[in-house]
Amino acid sequence: MTSITMDKKETLIFNKVEVEGFSSKEQVVEKMRRKMYNDKNGLGFTNITVEDNIVFATILLRTPSYIRSYNEKEGVFVQQVVNIYGEFEVAFDIDHRLLFSTSPSAKFSKAKTLLRECFEKKITFQNIEMTAVNMLNRIQCQGMTPYIMDLSIKRYRSPEGAIGRYSAHIEDCSVGEELLLKYSDSINKITILVKSDIYPDFILSIASQNSFTIKCEENYYWQIINQLKSNL
Repeated sequence: MTSITMDKKETLIFNKVEVEGFSSKEQVVEKMRRKMYNDKNGLGFTNITVEDNIVFATILLRTPSYIRSYNEKEGVFVQQVVNIYGEFEVAFDIDHRLLFSTSPSAKFSKAKTLLRECFEKKITFQNIEMTAVNMLNRIQCQGMTPYIMDLSIKRYRSPEGAIGRYSAHIEDCSVGEELLLKYSDSINKITILVKSDIYPDFILSIASQNSFTIKCEENYYWQIINQLKSNL
C-alpha cells in the first residue's frame, strides 16, 4: 500500500437537536433566515446553504473590546470601545438531528443561543456521550477496526500501589485493550488508529464530551465524518 498522508486535522463538537414542530430543511432554513446578521444584535447568520439535507450556516459575531488611550490635551487616560468581528460555521444535519461545528465550545454555545432565538425556544440540545468505550463500539459497529495508540488515565494504580495520572503510548494492542477494560471509567483521553476497507487509515482522539479530533486524508474527510456521525 502507498504511504498515507493525513493532511487534514479538525476538532468537531456535536449536540443532538430536537425541534418542536419543525422537521424539513425548508422549515429550518426559513426560521434561520429570520436571524440574519445586523449590527444592533451583533450576532446573526450571514450565509445559509443546504447540501444533502444538511444546513450549513456562517455566523458573524461582534465582540466589544476595550483599549486604553491617553488624551494629551486633557491629561487623562480614556477607554475606547473597539468592535472585533469574527466568523464561524455550524451545520445542522436534519436526518440525524445533529448540530456540529469545528468552532470552539464558546462559539458553539453562541450558535445554540442564536438557534433558540430562531425557533422561539422550541428547540433543545442534548450532550452526546463520547467515552472511549462508546466510541470504540460505534466504530466497530460500522465495520471498521480501531487500534488503541495512546491512553491517558486519571486514576491509574501502579503495581507498587501508587495512584495518579498516567499516559502511555500503546505498542501492543492487547495491552491497550486490557487497560481500556480495567480503567474504562477513568480514561480522559484516548487516541486510536482506525482501519477500514473503504477509507485510508485515519486517527481519532477523544478527550471530552461531545467532541473528537480527526486526522485523515483531506479527500476522504467528509466521507469519514458522514459515516461517524450517522451513529452518534
